[in-house]
Amino acid sequence: MPLADLYRGSCQPSDLGPDRGSLRNLYQQFGECESRSSERSRSRGNSSDGTQEPDDTNLWPFVNWAPVFFNACGMPAEQYAHALSQPLVVGTACTGSAAPSFALDQIVGAHNFSEVIASESHATTRKWLLENRNMHHLYHDLAFARTGGQCQVHHQHCPPMPLPSDKEGEGQARLDIYISGFVCKNFSQENNVRFQHSDVRELFISANIETARKAKPFLETSRFIRKYAPKVAILENVFGLAKRSSKTSSTDEFQAPIDFVLRGSVREAGTDHDEPIGLQLIPGYAMDMFRLKSKDFGAGQTRSRIYFIMVHHSVGDQNTLDHIGALLQTFAASMPATSVWDAVDYVKCCKHDWTPEEEDLDQSDVVGGKTRESFDKAKADLGMDTSSYEEYRAFTLLCKQRDSTWPRGLNGREIEQLDIIYHLLPAP
Repeated sequence: MPLADLYRGSCQPSDLGPDRGSLRNLYQQFGECESRSSERSRSRGNSSDGTQEPDDTNLWPFVNWAPVFFNACGMPAEQYAHALSQPLVVGTACTGSAAPSFALDQIVGAHNFSEVIASESHATTRKWLLENRNMHHLYHDLAFARTGGQCQVHHQHCPPMPLPSDKEGEGQARLDIYISGFVCKNFSQENNVRFQHSDVRELFISANIETARKAKPFLETSRFIRKYAPKVAILENVFGLAKRSSKTSSTDEFQAPIDFVLRGSVREAGTDHDEPIGLQLIPGYAMDMFRLKSKDFGAGQTRSRIYFIMVHHSVGDQNTLDHIGALLQTFAASMPATSVWDAVDYVKCCKHDWTPEEEDLDQSDVVGGKTRESFDKAKADLGMDTSSYEEYRAFTLLCKQRDSTWPRGLNGREIEQLDIIYHLLPAP
């Protein structure tokens, strides 16, 4: 089957909204030079001397995205928030700070859905989820969602979720929505060796323990969907998924990782049978793919991502996916453009003079190794290398003084980035 035929439709990529076209188009789009957005003036006014002036009416537009979404749908918010006869049953995996769940809070209301199962490998993220979400089960291994395992909510081994059934009654289960942002490290542009393979399968089936560990989330996501047949499944990953390796041959079955994601299979342990893993090999679904850019939805960065949306035949078909594509297009075109400066304005609004407690100053650097070297170079380039500790760590120390809990969910690199941004911001 030609690569172009694997991805339905021949629509040309638009400036706003989802790019829907052939796999060949996705390949060609990868690596396109993303020009810096000149649309900042749409969200921030320009003064006569060219300096930027804050527009308080448009700060953090993506925080207030829900009204724009409802308008794009042509339905009032009250209609979405109306109590459902039966709450939606939702499962997630690798969603980080639970953005999908918070989005559902905005769309249908927390009272209209129940988070029955979640899987996150990062210990700090699991801690944050336990403090901020109310899921029934939380696992550190994605396989446990399908097989059962040690649950972080109950602190004991929990059995797997019952298989779905049309019958009502105790012990029966259904899953309305499943969302997975399976690990991207094998395909990300930050991975220096991501395309050193001669066969795409090496990114998913590898003797290298680290590579195999990073590939496991996708394999388990596919197995979970096949077993529990959610009515809607949404998967997300980096656009590097569509990047070809220079070492693969034009005659190879899989030209890019996305080919394996769609049509791949793995050998079942101890057998000579292949286990179908590709999303297109899961029966009972209509599926489409969308390239979405966060800048089109109100965020101050481009951040291209590929979304796979699967709709079970019991609730929809390809026409449903066409409707979803049109909705995304309308929603994206309706969101105001913004810039990273709109984002840091929020931090700047919180800045004020203060004196840290003496015991707060006795802290060590939060990152080390090559990351430490990178930040030290950045500090030197920005003229911060002579800054005192209390100046350099002002944001971290301020959060500690206020007893803020949210920074505890950040890793060292993220905290240091915020410290540097805070240091460079002028006081209001």
